[in-house]
Amino acid sequence: MKNTKYIILFAALVFTTVGCKKFLNVTPIEAQSGNNFWKSREDVEGFTNGIYARLKSKVAGTPQFFNGDDRAFFPALEIRGNNVQVNSLGDDGSNNFTALIGNNMKFILNTTGRYNGMMKKIMSWKEWYDIIAAANILYFEVDRVPSASLPDVDKKRYKAEAVFLRNLSYMFICKLFGDAVYYTEAYHSSALPRISQVTVMNNCIADMTAAKNDLPIIYNDASSNGFRPTRASAVALLMHLNMWAAAWDATGKTKYYEGVKTLAAELDTYTSYKILPITPENTLKIFKGRSTENLFGILQDFNYGEGFSLPAGFSYYFARYPYQGTVTKTSSSMAYIKSYITKLYPAGTTDARLSSWFENYDSGSGNFQFKKFANVYSTGSGSAITVTSDDSAIIFRLPDCYLLTAEALAELGDEGGARDFANRVTIAANAPLIIKSGDELKDEIYKERCRELMGEGQFFFDLVRTKRVVNSDFTPSPMSVGNLNAGAWTWPLSISAAERSANPNLIGNNFWN
Repeated sequence: MKNTKYIILFAALVFTTVGCKKFLNVTPIEAQSGNNFWKSREDVEGFTNGIYARLKSKVAGTPQFFNGDDRAFFPALEIRGNNVQVNSLGDDGSNNFTALIGNNMKFILNTTGRYNGMMKKIMSWKEWYDIIAAANILYFEVDRVPSASLPDVDKKRYKAEAVFLRNLSYMFICKLFGDAVYYTEAYHSSALPRISQVTVMNNCIADMTAAKNDLPIIYNDASSNGFRPTRASAVALLMHLNMWAAAWDATGKTKYYEGVKTLAAELDTYTSYKILPITPENTLKIFKGRSTENLFGILQDFNYGEGFSLPAGFSYYFARYPYQGTVTKTSSSMAYIKSYITKLYPAGTTDARLSSWFENYDSGSGNFQFKKFANVYSTGSGSAITVTSDDSAIIFRLPDCYLLTAEALAELGDEGGARDFANRVTIAANAPLIIKSGDELKDEIYKERCRELMGEGQFFFDLVRTKRVVNSDFTPSPMSVGNLNAGAWTWPLSISAAERSANPNLIGNNFWN
């Protein structure tokens, strides 16, 4: 998609869905609402593309040559509470990321600066609700399009896509903030309170399950695969919804684990999806986003004018030239702590990830180089050359699903099944098979997620979800059980004065706010 088309589609969404008079109340501009707008497939596709533009804006921002709209969404999710150190990061970066590693969110709340501003953008849920509001409108209004212009089977697909996008947003809202305001009506206007995140997860599971089979197994248009939802995308989302609900529903865990087991059996019937052996060449394919193991992500492609802000990519922090920056960038801004990385990859380990994704993996210094995100483009020439990441943001891929399944099966006591699913991932990495049992098996599955999904924004969510966030064996900044239960795992929730006025039911996250 060319830059001009991207901007037009984004503008189309803005002017057809935003005009909010109240928080969580979306009113379209009259001239483009109802029968005046929803007349053709092009109308529906343009509106839908606008929702994706919102999603991309929320987590990735836009390149410097647009407006300097910086984001650090996925890197922040990965770095919070992680076993990393800041070597050097300009402006206020070192202080803010050091605070994030230490789970010192109050420091971030009480300071200012460039990186601080990126952290505070994560603390707003309004953009997620903009996506939900637009998805609800899409779900409602697509039925207005004449069937001669849009066959009923396509209407069902767009409605299922709307369901996927709103439930993806609710997933992130709950993983970031806990309890949420939940609604699915188009043009919603009433002021609602936050409800239990377990209730939200269960609502989302029912919602996505009912719509899943209206999504394609795979798209005929190859450019859509990996970036528009399929049934496999819905399965991945449902697995995450179930596993997040299991973490907080003290009495109903088994049903969620059984749900993941059933979803894994369904995923195995979709023969178009296969895990790729770890090689440098396959790594490039995976993180560009259209490989056989990609289930859903957000496209970045310099050749088509689809760019992220620089700090939105993990390599911005954990790589150096020739994978990131100018020829003078000879040190990575951050590195994994030696004691942690050697726990994941003990001396003498045979693992294709270790050889393909790292240089100086155990240096604990600026010599550290993370090469997992190796799609790049270059600008300038000679000593003025600059290398920038061109990887897409991958939200769901097959190894993630296999390891969630392994985790669920281990909790159900099916240790053989758990090892089988986990070893689909280790075999692809040419790594030692997992042979352990009991709690050691559960710990090894967790560590395999750390190895396989490193840099993809899963770390802190997994740390919290598995309650390992209270254990210093897994994080340098463990929290007490009391603080965990009080909400220390959440992000502070920023609610503007206008939002509070529109919805007096809104409350922040008391631990931080």
